[in-house]
Amino acid sequence: MAELDNIPQTQTVELAQVKLDDSTFEKIKELNSRVQSLLLEVGSIYIRRKEMEEEILRMADVLEAHESEIKSSNLQLNDMASEIDDKYPQARINVADGTVQYQPGAPTRKQQQAEQAQQQSGASDFKVVKE
Repeated sequence: MAELDNIPQTQTVELAQVKLDDSTFEKIKELNSRVQSLLLEVGSIYIRRKEMEEEILRMADVLEAHESEIKSSNLQLNDMASEIDDKYPQARINVADGTVQYQPGAPTRKQQQAEQAQQQSGASDFKVVKE
């Protein structure tokens, strides 16, 4: 076996060269150019899509932060409205000029809710009897 490794081996490959006819060569150039153009366009689209996906993620973060801030602000507004209602029953606030219309002596919204809750719990104590 070692003897075979020492035997020089030569290989020759014969190459031939011909020129393609002009119409075939033009078609190949045209198709190659089209493929190159499409590859550039696909690359541009891919990059733009990635940029848009990143922008959507940033927008989602901003949207989530704003929604959280809206909830917090609404809770604060509700607390303030409750405080104002304690002072000015059945108050209607004009946010344009800061005036308040209210009903002096009327029950506050908290008092009304408590009365309704009491009525509902009292109503459930009644039993309907069919005679």
